[in-house]
Formats: sequence, structure tokens, C-alpha cells
Amino acid sequence: MIEILPAPEYVAAFRISGTLRGEDYDALIPEIEAKLEHNEHIGVLADMTEFDHMTAGAVQRDLAYALSKLGEYHRFKRAAVIADKRWIETTTRLADKLFPQLEARVFHAGELEEAMRWVAGFRSD
Repeated sequence: MIEILPAPEYVAAFRISGTLRGEDYDALIPEIEAKLEHNEHIGVLADMTEFDHMTAGAVQRDLAYALSKLGEYHRFKRAAVIADKRWIETTTRLADKLFPQLEARVFHAGELEEAMRWVAGFRSD
């Protein structure tokens, strides 16, 4: 399940909990696209502390959307991921290394405000 979180107009923020399904991307993708439509650069925050797993349909939608944005990755400045699962932390750190134009950072449960300040902070850097 995806819940859209309140955030500055240039940050797409989500809480992902339980099982992520393909149809959850019907809320996630338009939110990101709306932020990109109105801002040259955006940050993304994902609170995944209550995330369990993804269905095959969700994996497919995620990969398809990621591939469709290949030419626009420079527009994603920061990604804050709130998680306590080691594999999510590892994946986030790997993304930070693989995509040099994107700063990705892991936060832990209870650090939503700190994560939001950091992900939004690229505008004041």
C-alpha cells in the first residue's frame, strides 16, 4: 500500500507498507510526474519501515517506470529511504554509488522529520 505524505512541492514523499502491488503505482507515478512537471529537480522520500514485499506486478511496474526515466535521472537530486531492513539499506547505498547525480541516504524508524529536511535541502545547498 502507498500513502502520499505531505511534503514541499518539489519532494515526492510516500509511506510504503505491507505488500506493494502493481496497482499501487497508479498513485505513485502520477505524484512523481506532477512534481517533475512543476520542478526541474525533485527529491523523493520513501518511508519503508512497514514494507513487507512486492508482487511480481509491482516489480514489473517499478522496472518499467525506472527504465522510462533513464534520460531524466539527472532531475532526481536526492532520495531519502527510511528503513530498518538490511537489504533495503544495501540497495539504497548501491543506488547512491551507481547514480552519481543522485544522493541517496538511509534513515531509520522515527527519523521522518530529519529525512524530510535532508531530502528537501538540495534547494538550499
